[in-house]
Amino acid sequence: MKKKTRVAALALTLVLGTGTAALAAGNLVNIAVNPGMKLSIDGEAFVPTDVNGKEVDVFAYNGTTYVPIRAISEAFGKAVSYDASTQTAVIQSVLPPYDPDQVDYVLSVAPETYTDENGNPQTWYNGVGYEFRWWLPEEQQNSSFTVKQVSGQLPDGITLVGDHLEGECQGVAEADVTFTVTPRNGEAVTRTLHFQFVEPSEFAVAPIILWGKVGDTVDRAGINSFYDGIFYTADDLTADREIPGASPIGTQEALDALAEYGLSLDYEVQENEDGYRWADKYLTGTFTQATDGWVKISIPVYATAGSSNPDFPMEENFWYANDADGNPYVVSGTVDVYLNIVGF
Repeated sequence: MKKKTRVAALALTLVLGTGTAALAAGNLVNIAVNPGMKLSIDGEAFVPTDVNGKEVDVFAYNGTTYVPIRAISEAFGKAVSYDASTQTAVIQSVLPPYDPDQVDYVLSVAPETYTDENGNPQTWYNGVGYEFRWWLPEEQQNSSFTVKQVSGQLPDGITLVGDHLEGECQGVAEADVTFTVTPRNGEAVTRTLHFQFVEPSEFAVAPIILWGKVGDTVDRAGINSFYDGIFYTADDLTADREIPGASPIGTQEALDALAEYGLSLDYEVQENEDGYRWADKYLTGTFTQATDGWVKISIPVYATAGSSNPDFPMEENFWYANDADGNPYVVSGTVDVYLNIVGF
């Protein structure tokens, strides 16, 4: 959920640019400006940068000071995008996309087709399951209860069976389905499941929403992702994901931003009785400063699946999943973290 403020692009021609030329009536016009101005926000020096981290000039022209709209908006906790169809810059207040007390994510990936060792085409379907007992207080989770679908339509291949969901992902889908869970002795709980089934090449992860006050401890805030291997977040940033140890551009900057609030992205390797290993990924730490409302930190990562092969170590930045051509098989995307920390 985001509040939007739409601003006519014509009025922002100089603000959106980083040079000394402005667009007027479809023509490029050279102007003389006074560059090198400095900014201070709430008593602290502020150096605006572009999306690649390059410093952007602040300048004056005809008695008006022009600043880059993206940098200054983000400094005040706003998100900026551009609607090319209407030539409109859109400034958005950052708000969480959902209430984690009311909504839970169910993630999966559409079927994948591959060729087996005999040259025959095969299709891999990802199983989908969900246990409703976790909606109930701990003392009621092992008692009898009923589940009723209140609204919405389940994606193809997914079925409510008694007190749980089961099935296989049949394709790309997105749906909101509301259920009510009623224990034998206790109050009913109503929540919504947000189903997000994506292409095999896409990244499926639920946003992380945290709030509290300075000094509060965040103890393993789990990250709900379809990919159960670790996230790849090396310090040695490179855009080439085929290089072992690679991470998307911007990862370290996002981790640094997270650290400013006392948080870090971590993981713990798990293994079941069948020898399958995966990673529980989570945020941990102690809130160190207030946010002045909601802020959003997007962490670019690569992700892959767990492994049953004992020869493959579950270590950060070790590529062990390969495609048919022997190239590392990973997907990339962002983990969006929403924070609202108060100072008292």
